[in-house]
Amino acid sequence: MDYDDTNMAAVYDSGRGYDPETLRQWLALLSDALPEEGISRIVDLGCGTGRFTEPLSVHFEAEVIGIDPSATMLEQARAKCARSSVRFELLTGSRLPVEDGSADMVFLSMVYHHLPDPGQTMRECHRILRDGGYVCIRNSTLDAIGSFPYLRFFNGIRSIAEGQLTSRLQMTSVLESAGFESVTHKAVTHEMSPDWRSFADKMALRADSFLARLPDDDFEAGMAVLRAYAEQEAPGGAVTQEVDFFVFRR
Repeated sequence: MDYDDTNMAAVYDSGRGYDPETLRQWLALLSDALPEEGISRIVDLGCGTGRFTEPLSVHFEAEVIGIDPSATMLEQARAKCARSSVRFELLTGSRLPVEDGSADMVFLSMVYHHLPDPGQTMRECHRILRDGGYVCIRNSTLDAIGSFPYLRFFNGIRSIAEGQLTSRLQMTSVLESAGFESVTHKAVTHEMSPDWRSFADKMALRADSFLARLPDDDFEAGMAVLRAYAEQEAPGGAVTQEVDFFVFRR
């Protein structure tokens, strides 16, 4: 979908932003999977509003290039990042604006299922990475679709998600065909909200691309059911989802 034709950029951080503890969780997973040294240049591919871009730079003390095809999402990213080691690039074509063999890591967060040609993108990642460089992907997959907390509330959301997502095996096959070897995979329990009421508030912003594709009537009907459920639930029970984490090496 074209985010520049929506109001997604304005609500994305409110609806999809991560608290410091969640960011620490994912950064720690990266550190556990990668060598302690040698990560000095990172490409945050599909960086959106920069949820991970500046945190990656701080965590690894690295230069980070945030790349995204949406001008409005990058406008939000630039506005909240003043770190000199971070820059943002608007991607308008199939070739990444990065030199051959110049990056140590490519990071993709909830981006893989948006790629029009994953194989071509992964071959581009292979081109820009040095020998021994890494592709790190956090993404929902078909294997974990049953963990999506909003499936029971919105009619049609399952078919939309199934049409967009790929399986763990398919993703691994694409990366291996592009010249990468698998290093690790984990299914990670990711906290989306601390309770159902705050989860409903986030979903109401419609910052999720699957929800954005629903017809308006289906979305409003689903929100009514979700709101009613949230009001019945005692606060304090975290709403979680399973997110897959992959690391591949060039």
